[in-house]
Amino acid sequence: MKRFEVLVVVTISLLVISSLIPTFTNQTNLTIQQNVITKNSETQIERVYGVDKSQEIFNYISKASFTNYVRKLTENGSRWIQAPELASNRNTEAREWIADELASVSNGRIEVEFIGNYKSVVGRLPGYLPIKAPVFLVGGHYDSVLGSPGANDDGTGVATMLEIARVMSRYEWPLDIYFGAWNAEEIGLYGSKEVAQQFVQRDIDILVHYNVDMLLVPDPFDLSVLMVYQAGPYHIGRYWADLPSMMSKNYGQDIIQPVSSTDFPAWQRSDHYSFIEYGYGSSLFAHESGAEYDIWYHSSGDSWDNPAYDYEIATQAVRAIGASIAFTMSRAYGEVVNRQKTFDLIPGHVKDFNMVITGPTIVNVSCRWYSGGATFSFYNAEGNLIDSFISDNASPWESQRIFQIPVSNEGLYLLRVFNHRGTTAGYELSYEYDTDIDNNDVPDSQEFWIDKAYFMIDTDLDTISDAEEMIIGTSWESVDTDSDLMPDNYEIDNQLNPLDPSDALQDLDGDSLTNLQEYQFGSSPLLVDTDSDALPDPWEYQYGLNPLVDDSLEDPDNDGFTNIEEYQRGTNPKVADIAPVTPIIAYAWQIGVGITMITGVIVWYRRH
Repeated sequence: MKRFEVLVVVTISLLVISSLIPTFTNQTNLTIQQNVITKNSETQIERVYGVDKSQEIFNYISKASFTNYVRKLTENGSRWIQAPELASNRNTEAREWIADELASVSNGRIEVEFIGNYKSVVGRLPGYLPIKAPVFLVGGHYDSVLGSPGANDDGTGVATMLEIARVMSRYEWPLDIYFGAWNAEEIGLYGSKEVAQQFVQRDIDILVHYNVDMLLVPDPFDLSVLMVYQAGPYHIGRYWADLPSMMSKNYGQDIIQPVSSTDFPAWQRSDHYSFIEYGYGSSLFAHESGAEYDIWYHSSGDSWDNPAYDYEIATQAVRAIGASIAFTMSRAYGEVVNRQKTFDLIPGHVKDFNMVITGPTIVNVSCRWYSGGATFSFYNAEGNLIDSFISDNASPWESQRIFQIPVSNEGLYLLRVFNHRGTTAGYELSYEYDTDIDNNDVPDSQEFWIDKAYFMIDTDLDTISDAEEMIIGTSWESVDTDSDLMPDNYEIDNQLNPLDPSDALQDLDGDSLTNLQEYQFGSSPLLVDTDSDALPDPWEYQYGLNPLVDDSLEDPDNDGFTNIEEYQRGTNPKVADIAPVTPIIAYAWQIGVGITMITGVIVWYRRH
């Protein structure tokens, strides 16, 4: 019996010893994700401010899509109308189809209405500025003469309007864009007259109106599209023709030909003229250059599948118009027009860059290049050389000033880069200039589409000007537009969305603290470790440390371990710990305790 008792005592002693042996592996530490920010992947419509989207818009406009619009509108025959109460069924069907298509291509963003007795279709893609500002208008007529499908006249105008609507709806723009499909053009411009009158009554200020009527028959000896403008002051007419010409030269096939109304006999025969009569001087007429070769005009041969029709040239014109609208809305308060271009040139080749000058400004050109030569030439609107710069040597690391040229005459200027050396060269070019498109003697860099006083006012005192709030989309009367308890300026500064209340409960930096908690604690929602002290924010909050100050080397519990050591050990920095011993000493001590216990048991056994 005594032997059994001895065994029990020894076993218990061994268990006690094993429990005393520390575990030096698999320490439990707070696992914190690294400083990686995962952005919300939800698709949102980009709001455009100070960014030039002209080349994107130019490229997005599709010949296949444009052609398909012409086909759908015209493949069922004539859309004639003789009076409001006397029209073909296809005229009515076309009207309904156009309205549905405008809503469809914009996912419902374009607001559509029928205006006047002739029921012209007018759609508005709202701009984001909440106060009165000028607008853009693009349109063409949807009726045709009896017996003609009207593919060129004027399926091309409606297709232009729909294609630009489709592409421009990808973004939020500062200004409204109107899209018009006029009725009863063929019997006297009646539909567009009703709309122009309505625009005047509604006090709508049209910045520019591009009326498109027949694009498919270019002059076989000059493949171009005419951009006819009202003769008069440059800023009212010619500027708005030079602008699409610039787009076509810079991005396309150089097919836009500006023409004064005094040189165009048919100036009064399309819908732009209705708007001219109502005081909208910046109304232009895009028209085919080969009208004298258009033997299918007002005939059954005006069908979408006419093999003589040139859809490529027509699409190039549509692209130039869309790009012009985008370029105009790239303006930002306080910034001049500034373009950065990167390109290569093989020996003996040139690269051209066109710019529309509206009045006195300074054109600054800088460039860096490597591995070749460079000849820079600058020409005025008449094609005369203003200045040139030739160099065989340049630093590939530092940009150098090429030109600083004061100019004053309006028109389309040309900057040309020529590689005159025998090796291919790479270039990084920058050019800038200011504009004054309304000719009010205030540079466009110093004004916006709204009164510049809004940039000086901060109604809600949140450090964001009222103008900036309009541009961003926040309320200038509330410091917290989305009522998520995080101020607008905090959300903007930290890449959050001041219009989305749900981001308060999100965790942008993945550190287990919500964005709202980060705001309340004062830490960064973009960083796991705000103060970069190697102690994650949640761990510092958990133990009452300061995530905004490097306190990694402090020892608040005076146990000899710094906060960073406590974090690494997985212990509480506010509770003192027994000083650790090395594993060898610990094992030796515990083995000694064990031997002592066993010896005591044996002695006890022998005595009893």
